[in-house]
Amino acid sequence: MKNSWWIKLSIFVVIVGGAGWGLNTLGIEVSDLSPSKMKELILSFGVWAPVMYLVAYGQPIIPLPASVMTITGGLAFGPVWGTLGALAGATTRACTQFGVARLLGRETVAKLFKGRVAAVNNTIAEHGFKTVLLIRLIPNFPFDMQNYGLGFSKVRFTPFVLATFLGMIPGSFAFVYLGYSITEPRHIWKLGVAILLIIGLMVVTSKMKKSKKVPSTP
Repeated sequence: MKNSWWIKLSIFVVIVGGAGWGLNTLGIEVSDLSPSKMKELILSFGVWAPVMYLVAYGQPIIPLPASVMTITGGLAFGPVWGTLGALAGATTRACTQFGVARLLGRETVAKLFKGRVAAVNNTIAEHGFKTVLLIRLIPNFPFDMQNYGLGFSKVRFTPFVLATFLGMIPGSFAFVYLGYSITEPRHIWKLGVAILLIIGLMVVTSKMKKSKKVPSTP
């Protein structure tokens, strides 16, 4: 069983390393990618641009920053389609990374959980939807780490997907409008409204977290 887990992990590491090598060969540095560069790259595919955006955002291997990808949606497709595309891409990415974590072996990793970590894992299983929703609304870790961490936890897939989609709506809306306002300055007031909305949600969810005493991290 242990050997099987190490084999899966080794294959995953090789795939990630191969993807990194391929990008370097093409002269693409993930750390140097900006929303403007991603916009140019995505739109270069013409009518296939929306598909390529979803593929780039939704794939589980290359660690493209979620904020950069979401802002790119606003730059490339505008506020409405950009928000829908960003939500679809981010949800797909969350699901694929969740699936990779389960494929690597949640049961094997769970055996390493002891003491407080095991207690937190059990609480996540009991309050899966609320926990994931709070994590998405008030993120404490990078998006990819959240997805893999929750994949190794006991949270079920259905509440994970629903809470992920709902919890990312405010942030996606704000980041998409941030990208859109760069090209359409007269709409920047809408970004201010979105930011105020997010601040309000953060205050409410923070109070919910304290009252419910639900852990905010996997």
